[in-house]
Amino acid sequence: MQAIIFANRLGDELPPLNQYYCPALLPVGNKAVIDYTLEDIASSGITQIKLVISPQAKEIEQHLGSGKRWGVEIEYFLSKPEEETSAVLKRLSLDAQDKLLLARGDIFRSPSIAQFIEFSKAFPDNFVQAKMANQNAGMMLLPAALPHIADLNWPLCHQSNDEAVVTLVLHGHCCMLDSFQSYMDTNLSLAANEFPSLTPMERSYNSANPEQDFYVGAKARTGQLNEQQGWGILGENAWIDPSVTMKNCILVGNDCQVDKGSILNNCLVLPHTYVGEGLEVKDSILCKNLLINVRTEGVIEIDDQALIGSCEMAVKGGTNKTGLITRFLLFILLTMSLPLWPLLQAVSIINSYGVKNSGKNKSDSPKDSLSESAFGARITQSYQDNLGHTFQTWKWNISPMILALMPQLYYVISGRLDLFGSSPQISYSHGQATDRLGVFGPVQLLLDESAPQEERALLALEFQANNDSTKYLSLIWRSLRADSQSLGFNHRGSKQRGSMSEFKS
Repeated sequence: MQAIIFANRLGDELPPLNQYYCPALLPVGNKAVIDYTLEDIASSGITQIKLVISPQAKEIEQHLGSGKRWGVEIEYFLSKPEEETSAVLKRLSLDAQDKLLLARGDIFRSPSIAQFIEFSKAFPDNFVQAKMANQNAGMMLLPAALPHIADLNWPLCHQSNDEAVVTLVLHGHCCMLDSFQSYMDTNLSLAANEFPSLTPMERSYNSANPEQDFYVGAKARTGQLNEQQGWGILGENAWIDPSVTMKNCILVGNDCQVDKGSILNNCLVLPHTYVGEGLEVKDSILCKNLLINVRTEGVIEIDDQALIGSCEMAVKGGTNKTGLITRFLLFILLTMSLPLWPLLQAVSIINSYGVKNSGKNKSDSPKDSLSESAFGARITQSYQDNLGHTFQTWKWNISPMILALMPQLYYVISGRLDLFGSSPQISYSHGQATDRLGVFGPVQLLLDESAPQEERALLALEFQANNDSTKYLSLIWRSLRADSQSLGFNHRGSKQRGSMSEFKS
């Protein structure tokens, strides 16, 4: 037996959320809706699937691939958005006598396909209509269902009984996901473990509520969950500040960040979303820059990234590439270096005093990104971390540059930057989707602040493309050599610290 899955809904019921997700890819419990259908079909023993797609076809195909994850083979067919089932079947040139399972893959239902097929076998000449939670469950079996295939068109109609129909009432939940309230309720019900056949797969942790637990994904970072009155699902790579308060049912998606002091009350935070510091939200769906109030169905598009926004940097780069052991060693190194800081600060002041007296190169450093403190340390105004958030940091006006950047190791220890990576200066790094931002890199160590932005970008891209396993050691060596060659020169831009030609050699 083969299966034909329809995933060609437009999602016009959920604007503007459908700008980011077509219905088949909507996350429910941090898993796409269509994943549940594929799992259900695979468990029934069907391995051959024809998948009918239309909107965001490329995204669906990239997400599902060949179907190997589920032990099935998927063949894709393009259709018009929400095209009638009969028209699609005609173009597929199917044998009218073949036994085929038809199912919608863009609604959410409890696992039930195996039960439906087994029951239908007892009535080979009758159309078996599947109902779940008093709704059309969006599946049927051919050839007996041919006269009724219009029942699978979107929007699903309520099936009517007649003499030639056998009705199977399936136990479980069937959610159309055709409103914000429906979508929200489905997610929060799963997070509250109200679907017995769909227990969250994440690790279980006790909350302060004796009847509900938290389910936490891999590499998620949180505070003490047993002190929270809320419960729910916290996705993979989610970062939730220990000071965040969670009330009632909460679902936080993969690769999200919830900043300090925020209050989440009965909320759904979709993947790759940043929730700003001190923000209080209730009965809401948050998706990147969208804030959707479920009660009023009001939608606000927020332009202020400090409130809510996209965590694209976290998605593109994933978690910090610098391992926990390395970060722990850096913490020890930084702690041991603290007694030397007064001396380094004194040298930095002397260097700055010499620069001011020389009167040279006063305009070398970019006005919009660098300023000099009263203590001789340079403060960088326009930096960002791997979560896409801006921050302020500084370095000493000393040589070697590796030593000058030592205060920024704090951001490696805290997980906001990598040890090695592209410069976090927004003026040339922003928008480069593949960049991982770090304290040390070719731009930071080999180029001066006066170097043209184009040269900085080219050097960073060239370093990324270098697959040599020793490129980091080579970078450090070249940096130290550049520092030794620049002794006696002005450190604020009178001599460029390196060049691309030297780096390539």
